[in-house]
Amino acid sequence: MKIKILSALALVLAIFSANAAGIEDMQGLNLKHIKIPFYKKDTLERIVFAQDGERDGRLVDCNNTFIDTLLEKIDVDKIPDGWQTKIYPLGSKLPFILNFWKNRHNISEYVIFTQKCFIDQNNAVAFGDKKIFFRHPQFDLDGIGFKADFKNKVIEVNSDVRIIVRDTGTDPRKILTGSPVPKQQKNAIATGDSLRIDMKNNEIMLIGNVKVIDGRNTMTCDRLTAYLADKNDDKKEAPAKKADVPEDEKAILDGVSRILADGNVLLVQNPEDPAKEKNGVQTSRSEHLEYDVKRELIILTGDSGEEKPTLTRGSDTQLTGQRIELLRHADRMFVMRDCRIKSVVRDEKGLIERTRTIFSDRANFDGKENIANFHGNVIAVDQTSSLYTDSLRVHLKEDEKGSGHKVDLIFANGSVKIVSRSEKNAPETPGKKIVSVSTVTSKQAELNYRSNKIVFYNDVKIRDGKACLDSDRLDIFLADRKVDEKTAENTPSGAPLAAGMEGKNKTVTKIIATGKVLMLKDKDELKTDILTLFFRDLPPGVKPTPGMIQSGGAQLVKILCDGSVTATSFNKKEGKLLARTLKAANAMSDLLSDYSEFHGNVSIHDSGTEIFCKDMYVFTGAAPVPETAVDENGNKKPVEKTISEEDALDADPFEMDMGENSAPSRIAISDSQDLKRIVCKREVVLLRKDNKGNLQRAGGDQAVYTVDTKEVVLTAERPRRPWIRSNGRKQFSDIIRSDVGSEDLRAIGNIEVMPDVE
Repeated sequence: MKIKILSALALVLAIFSANAAGIEDMQGLNLKHIKIPFYKKDTLERIVFAQDGERDGRLVDCNNTFIDTLLEKIDVDKIPDGWQTKIYPLGSKLPFILNFWKNRHNISEYVIFTQKCFIDQNNAVAFGDKKIFFRHPQFDLDGIGFKADFKNKVIEVNSDVRIIVRDTGTDPRKILTGSPVPKQQKNAIATGDSLRIDMKNNEIMLIGNVKVIDGRNTMTCDRLTAYLADKNDDKKEAPAKKADVPEDEKAILDGVSRILADGNVLLVQNPEDPAKEKNGVQTSRSEHLEYDVKRELIILTGDSGEEKPTLTRGSDTQLTGQRIELLRHADRMFVMRDCRIKSVVRDEKGLIERTRTIFSDRANFDGKENIANFHGNVIAVDQTSSLYTDSLRVHLKEDEKGSGHKVDLIFANGSVKIVSRSEKNAPETPGKKIVSVSTVTSKQAELNYRSNKIVFYNDVKIRDGKACLDSDRLDIFLADRKVDEKTAENTPSGAPLAAGMEGKNKTVTKIIATGKVLMLKDKDELKTDILTLFFRDLPPGVKPTPGMIQSGGAQLVKILCDGSVTATSFNKKEGKLLARTLKAANAMSDLLSDYSEFHGNVSIHDSGTEIFCKDMYVFTGAAPVPETAVDENGNKKPVEKTISEEDALDADPFEMDMGENSAPSRIAISDSQDLKRIVCKREVVLLRKDNKGNLQRAGGDQAVYTVDTKEVVLTAERPRRPWIRSNGRKQFSDIIRSDVGSEDLRAIGNIEVMPDVE
């Protein structure tokens, strides 16, 4: 049998081996059942079968042509005839594909069928302008018009290209040699205007209106170059975490080793379970895309001057950068330069509440762990706050309703700065907003929304209007704020110190500052080791009042100071600023109860006056409400009164002459608060100079200063008695009274006078 085939081949070779003149003489010769072999170094590479044809010079015009490209080292006796061979249609089911390849899987590398083409045996070229059907164990291709350069193993298809790439499980060569038949047939589909196949380099190039559908993913571009996996490379390293690769994405994973896409590249990746990931469709746009299948790495880049690569997840998140790398099945992503990620925060109804944008030099994301890392010149902004830092790590958590992700944890390192903005309706001017801005700086920060806590570390500084707070560490405790839909328009936008892009529905409950704490308000100063501020949301119907310390709807209600408390305030006297300093081991101020207390070696130093005691209690109360009248338009306005000179001085006590028989009728702590009473207990000592400059001293177990009566009363626990020391004498009595206006100290009851031996 082998001898007969070789004899037939020899006859064909004899016909087509004539010299050029002989071929020209044979022009117009009609041939039947044409069989043209192609050799390379005496090795048969392919055979062209044609039903009939006509010689045209050096070319053979063939009809119903079947081109069979052979594998190496095959048995020529087993080569099936190509005449009348039926090609299975593109997209056929697996049984039809297996039936075609069952006699060819160990013979043919690929086959081509076309109704009409020209064969140039001398140059080993075939070409035509009719439909072409290319069949390969890994992929099938249809198109119109082609040129096949057999020497260089290059095939070009002119137009209307359609390709189907099979996954490794449905490769006929594997199934026909013993591999089990898969339950499902999964393919990748590609189309384009034209095609170039370089079989020597395992390269396929689609040009013009390219579209590739691979399982749940679709890609379009101007040009796509795919490098086929080496069929002889059985030792190929398996991709990392191969078990995590979804089954319906293996078509192109094992059939292709690398993909390059250029020009208007659009890649759409659908979620594995759309029911669970309502916002999980991921879309990327770029000028260039490289997909390294072995490493499962997608690289997005753009030309200089073009728009940056952009990756969008659902309708809520958009990422841009100069270079974006995606580890496809590990759900990890890297942005190498100029990263910007913009996301939408939605309310419970799914409506857009605000947007959040983060800028950085570079970034990386771990989708499985829900962690994002930003490095270099990081800026995070939304409608209410801006965060600046050197590096930022954001932990996300899935929304309970599966509609997206929420911020869970934020870690900021290196020169942290948070600027927060809040606004509320102006009580006296409808439609006008009052805007307040606060700034926090530190070296590190942790924003923990899981436990509703924010912590700033190292060189912490807060600037909020005229208030300043410095410390080594600052802990801010938050609570979720429930927004009433009926009053949502008037709901504050969130306390500024609840910064970090989640402040709108958060409210501050407590702030703890530790380590070298310094608090400034206007000209007043407070120093301590630990400062704790307690807040509450304003109750429904309660509006901020002048003097109320509040921000973003959170009202300051209590202050605690622990360790080395020093409070300094200033007042004016005779045009000069005079300092008043209070020191204690610890202190507490309840702003709702109008009550404060100080403990542990308490001292007050004022101009000409000093007070020492172990415990001090300060009581305040609401200031008198100004009288109002109604004008002709029905609007309320303050009543303008003609006041006496004495009353005018009382209205601003720090401007008083403080001469004899003069004392303030009220001492203002703020616009809405007046000082009512001060109680000093245990080892009380009062030092001051009278109008003549003489030093007066008084002491006892307790001293009570009452503003209304304008007097200080000193008493002692029996058998001890209060005392006065002045001009070398010491007086003991039952009670000592001091009139603030006259500055006289009077001993009352059982007075005992003795020389002052000290």
